[in-house]
Amino acid sequence: MTFKQILVQSGVDHKTLKKELRELVRQNKAEKYRNSTYVSKKAPEHLTGKLDLHPDGYGFLSLDAGGKDIFIPKNKMSGAMHGDKVKIVPESFRGKQEGRIVDIVERSAQKIVGRVENLAGIIRVIPITRKMSNLIYLSSKKEKYTDGEVVLVELTHYPSERSAARGQIIKVLGKMDDPRIEDEIVLNRYDIEREYPENAVNYVKQTSDKLMQNPGERTDFRELTTVTIDGETAKDFDDAISIEQTGNEFILYVHIADVSHFVVPGTPLDNEAYRRGTSFYFPEFAVPMLPEELSNNLCSLRPNEDRLTLTAKIVYTKDGQRKSSKLYRSIINSDRRLTYTSVQDVIENNVQESDKKILRLINDSKVLAEKIMVRRSRNGMLDFDFPEATFELDENGEVTAIIPAQRHISHRIIEHFMIEANEVVSEFLEKNTKKSVYRIHDKPDPMKLQDFAGLAETFGVNVTVKDITPKDVSVMNKAVNESEYKEVLGSALVRTMAKAEYSTNNIGHFGLASNSYTHFTSPIRRYPDLMVHRLICNRLFATEYHMEATLDEGCKLSTENEQRAVNAERDIHKFKKLIYLQKHMDEPFAAVIMSVGPFGLNIYIESLMLKGTVQLESLSGDIFQYTKKSQIVKGKLTGEIFRASDTIEVMPERIDIDNQEAYFYPAK
Repeated sequence: MTFKQILVQSGVDHKTLKKELRELVRQNKAEKYRNSTYVSKKAPEHLTGKLDLHPDGYGFLSLDAGGKDIFIPKNKMSGAMHGDKVKIVPESFRGKQEGRIVDIVERSAQKIVGRVENLAGIIRVIPITRKMSNLIYLSSKKEKYTDGEVVLVELTHYPSERSAARGQIIKVLGKMDDPRIEDEIVLNRYDIEREYPENAVNYVKQTSDKLMQNPGERTDFRELTTVTIDGETAKDFDDAISIEQTGNEFILYVHIADVSHFVVPGTPLDNEAYRRGTSFYFPEFAVPMLPEELSNNLCSLRPNEDRLTLTAKIVYTKDGQRKSSKLYRSIINSDRRLTYTSVQDVIENNVQESDKKILRLINDSKVLAEKIMVRRSRNGMLDFDFPEATFELDENGEVTAIIPAQRHISHRIIEHFMIEANEVVSEFLEKNTKKSVYRIHDKPDPMKLQDFAGLAETFGVNVTVKDITPKDVSVMNKAVNESEYKEVLGSALVRTMAKAEYSTNNIGHFGLASNSYTHFTSPIRRYPDLMVHRLICNRLFATEYHMEATLDEGCKLSTENEQRAVNAERDIHKFKKLIYLQKHMDEPFAAVIMSVGPFGLNIYIESLMLKGTVQLESLSGDIFQYTKKSQIVKGKLTGEIFRASDTIEVMPERIDIDNQEAYFYPAK
């Protein structure tokens, strides 16, 4: 650091600092350069973490020890690739911290999806990913591949500062214009296998019927009026509810499929479920964590069929406060498969429900859920309420329409009942086991919240960062939800939040304002829920799923698999939107400017729920320049100004499928 920087940051007076620095130089603990820069001669500290690479070649290191990410410049990468675990030496450049990679501890990417390019007989593969800018040259030139083929490459030599990456093609996925090629790209990018291994399928065939016929000792809840409430296209129903109301109390029963009865630790079935960690959801299909014989049949709480469950019975006061709870190994028989739409029709559209018991259940559920929502909102629970994209597809899997999926009271009923069940289970396990599985969510980074407050201000939304508590952030979120820029600012606020994860160390769940929280309600599609079921059964029902020693490893792998599923879903949605946009290149779209910079404009197109870029050179009719101080892009001749929050009509200019980016120009 320069003398001035040390002076400002240390707060030490001028003379004292000079004296101290001279002494450090005399002791050979520091070295002074001509420009009054002082460098510590202490051995550099090594830090390790995971590398997140940007398409332009630089990246950020997510530290194993936690804390703020460290910037890694392009010229200090040492051949590292996205996702690699690396060791760095922290350095300073112009007063800002950055890092230099000194060792690649563990490689992540071994198989990469790319597009073949034949360059005068030299065959190379261009990765179809934003996270890798390296070209891959084929190790063998014997095979013949044609331009544009989409392939899966296994690396044989990783890139370095001196040499390019090399690899061999292990699978041809098709051509870029093939129907559903985007599904194949994402499936192979994230190593998602649609087929279950034969030994796991055989295990299910040999054991599942016998296990169903031998349920063990269970509490019989088959006389309760019970329903499942899911989306129209759902096939696996892992949760059902029953509800009773007396004069002063509500009694809620949350029944969850007892997957632990069928998936025994150490079996081929359990090993595969553990490896997958979660189900993966694509617009046209799902890749389940468990084989369909379980996920869509024996473990699915289908109507009018006996099903084995774990039940959380929760008693509430008339104003929605929890009084008590108890857990059961149970058996149920669901009366009806309801959908969010059908429940919504009964609640808000006065659609008649002929079954009085079902009607009472729906009405009681609404009343109780609303009381729970009031309580949780008062405690500071965050409710990020902006629509997600759903797709209408033709017979070739091509998008014909993009529709926002809205959340209604019918969704919130189930969401809040599941949150309540997860919380009572977590509190029970925390009190009654030595080690448990928690769903944790840390506080957001204060600097990120401050940056968000600045962004919100440019949109005319006044938010103040005081103490970082769920209540404070909830107030910010309310201001965002009430603004006309709800979707743009809502997604920006979500990005300030820490990622939720699984851990045996309970630090609470910030977003839900919960001191103790777990995942118990979806064991068909999430492995951590299965671990939680086993802990309950060990403690209450004398099962012997001895597993505490593996909980930490299971939490770590489950968190990684969950992020893999989130990334895969995000990527396939982006692909579908871009391919849809390619067929509408001659149409204008209304957009809002999210931010401006030296590159141009970042925009958001609400009708597509898609972000895009308008580059400076695409702004015609003037010479446009970015002014950092005032955060505007301005024309030198006309004085035309673009700034965040402006609305703009744009036309698609080009689609970069390799990097999943869309570029636009103003429609004038």
